[in-house]
Amino acid sequence: MKCNKVLRFLVAAAFLGGLTLHSLAQNLNGTLNSGFYGGPLAVQTVNTGFGNAAGGNDSAGGSELDAAYGQISGGYLYLFLAGNFENNGNHLNVFVAGGAAGQSTLALPATGTMQAMNGSVFSPSFQATWAFDMNNYAGTLYSEEYSLTGTPSGGYVGALGNSGTGLYAGSDGGVANLYLNNNHASTMGAAGTALSGATSGANATTGLELVVPLSAIGYSGGNILVLADINGGGDGYLSNQFLPGLPVGSGNPGGTTFNFGSTAGQYFTVAVPEPSTAAFLSLSGLAALMAFRKRS
Repeated sequence: MKCNKVLRFLVAAAFLGGLTLHSLAQNLNGTLNSGFYGGPLAVQTVNTGFGNAAGGNDSAGGSELDAAYGQISGGYLYLFLAGNFENNGNHLNVFVAGGAAGQSTLALPATGTMQAMNGSVFSPSFQATWAFDMNNYAGTLYSEEYSLTGTPSGGYVGALGNSGTGLYAGSDGGVANLYLNNNHASTMGAAGTALSGATSGANATTGLELVVPLSAIGYSGGNILVLADINGGGDGYLSNQFLPGLPVGSGNPGGTTFNFGSTAGQYFTVAVPEPSTAAFLSLSGLAALMAFRKRS
């Protein structure tokens, strides 16, 4: 009887521990771990209008978004955005709809460059609850973070330096942790044409990993919606690199704002894990318990 009580306790502990280990044991280094992320949630549709990077030590010559991956695990949202970010001050914009009441039209405080995008309209059913902005300039990543539930707040939070090999890792000074491998060599074809290239789209395996606590993004349970884009210096000139991708033939829209008010589904969905998936994570713990029970 005592053994059964101990067994039930250890089963519960192993299940919870399995979830924790699943979250924390990832090798977060800006290189795609398909065993953790699974398949892409969005794949680029058009070749970049912001130039092709040559690869090597930190991205030079262009910026692109190739594919998006995501996972909800252990109280965190994990995003992996395959591609590269030119070290000339180009920006990456990420908007998250965590389920709480948020913004359908962007209205940020004037505490960073991202406020240049105020007036951007999200796709129907997308209410942004958290926003992230990053620009890579001369080997340093500068980040802004915003909470968009209730009274909007946030702004510039800090910077991360290049390790010397195009790798960045650590907290950006806000709630997010960043892991960027910025050495992708682009093979995209002519700008705006249908996606092409041997290392493009789902074939790109390096880029930015962004890890954010669910408590910071207005998470209310269920699936999370995400929109990402690449912007120019000062968030002043939008590229054609959105995820989900724009229609084939799309050039750089330019300007500071986008309007997806009549475009359904201009976002990708990070699904909450199924209970069966969560249970699978504890199989190794259960195997150990079976051995324990046999010995008892």
